[in-house]
Amino acid sequence: MTCTARPTYDEIYEWVTDYEKHDSVAHATVHVLRQEDPEHLNSGMVAIHLNHGPASISLNVDCERTWTAALSERSGEFPLSGGNLIALGEELYTTGKLCEYLQARTNGTPEAALR
Repeated sequence: MTCTARPTYDEIYEWVTDYEKHDSVAHATVHVLRQEDPEHLNSGMVAIHLNHGPASISLNVDCERTWTAALSERSGEFPLSGGNLIALGEELYTTGKLCEYLQARTNGTPEAALR
């Protein structure tokens, strides 16, 4: 079932661009991608490649307009120094802030996420 209530790819791209004007995801690379699901081709997702941890994170919005994060594990062991562990924490924290910002934009209350 196609849900028309999901934000469009263009909206998500604009929101991420706006977010990055005042904040960023620490140490990570952020990409806005088109959905591959044939029923939601007009929508998008956000992919974050973590530089200090063995995972990538995808931020997705569902038909109820709720944003969630999914971690995709990379294979193998990934030993971290104390500094890299701190950097990983910053990546996770700032990715969470981006997810909250996207939820606020989807809800129509972007000022709530900027606090």
